[in-house]
Amino acid sequence: MLAVVGAAVVGLWRTRTPAAVDSIWAEDGQNFLTDAVTLPWYEAIVTPFNGYFHVVARACWAVVALFPLAWAAALNAVVDAVLTALLALGVYAAARSRLPRAAAVVVGASAAVPIGFEPNTLAQLQFPLVYCGLWMLLREPGGRVARVVAAAVPALAVLNSMLGVLLLPVAVLRLAARRDRARLVPALALLPGAALQVVPLLTGASERSLGERPDTNPVSVAETYLRWGVPRSLLGQAWLAPPYEDAAAHTALVALGLVIPAVIVALAVSRRTRAEWGLAATLAGFAALAGAVQLAAHGGPEDRYLVLVALPNIAAAVCLLLPTGAETGRTPLVVFATLLSVVFAANLRVPGPRDGIPEWGPTVAAARAECRAAPGLTWVTVHIAQWPEIGWQAVLPCDRLR
Repeated sequence: MLAVVGAAVVGLWRTRTPAAVDSIWAEDGQNFLTDAVTLPWYEAIVTPFNGYFHVVARACWAVVALFPLAWAAALNAVVDAVLTALLALGVYAAARSRLPRAAAVVVGASAAVPIGFEPNTLAQLQFPLVYCGLWMLLREPGGRVARVVAAAVPALAVLNSMLGVLLLPVAVLRLAARRDRARLVPALALLPGAALQVVPLLTGASERSLGERPDTNPVSVAETYLRWGVPRSLLGQAWLAPPYEDAAAHTALVALGLVIPAVIVALAVSRRTRAEWGLAATLAGFAALAGAVQLAAHGGPEDRYLVLVALPNIAAAVCLLLPTGAETGRTPLVVFATLLSVVFAANLRVPGPRDGIPEWGPTVAAARAECRAAPGLTWVTVHIAQWPEIGWQAVLPCDRLR
């Protein structure tokens, strides 16, 4: 419990200015909050956005909408920070079923403060939720409660994000390797969410239109993944994000980001460590798949979508650096954990698109004053981005403000 609270507090601190409890991220305000306060809760929960559904995030917003609008920003941030910390605890528990305690701590701690993440926004909860779902599919069977959680988390992940569909290949491969109830139930639990995400797109009931130019060239996607995804997985975005003031230094960092996994693989091949090759290959393969899908769909890299690339790659590296014995061979894992500590410290509060957005308190106060000044007014539109001309606005009903 203390670890969850501590991780949630650190997560809230990661948002720069304005504070997490006094600002609302783009999709959270324009889509989730607006729908939660203007539509019946059961309709808002199953309303698609950009072609797919966010059932878990919208369910959280249905609860947030029960409280005063002035509380919305704080509740959004706190709920997301606590859920992210709880998911990290779930990752630790699942990793502990496959790995020694020290290795599981590294994997779980990295999930508590993910690299490449816009924290404190329920719209971004999809990334840690899918990652925890991945580990639930990979964990060893436990007691009844553990088995229920291991099936429920992946099911919720795919109900909340199209990216959750990427869990299906993992579930199928696990089931093919060993056909038992512990692996069959989580695989079947993914099917309702997968149908919800995929069928409306195929039938035209929902559509994705972000103005992006997808990259359908597999060579280009692979090159970008190696140049962008792998180095940022191990070194973060703070030192590698543009603009590049020193091109040579940037190139050197990218090269270092590729050398580190090469050294890790070399240590495992030479048996300087005890490698869990199967688990490492599954995690690294999922990272490559998630990276390829996101890069192909968006047409280019976006650092705030790194979570499903960075966290599985980090966990894969941990799986290759396990100590050779109870008292020997710990140095590689300790060195890697030390590197991660430095990287995560540097990436806790990085500049991002949330910097400088309007403060929620004054925004709600201005909207309340506008509603009171015009008794016939039914709703007010408020801007939640840095500049009104780029869009991102929320609709607030006046009967919730007067």
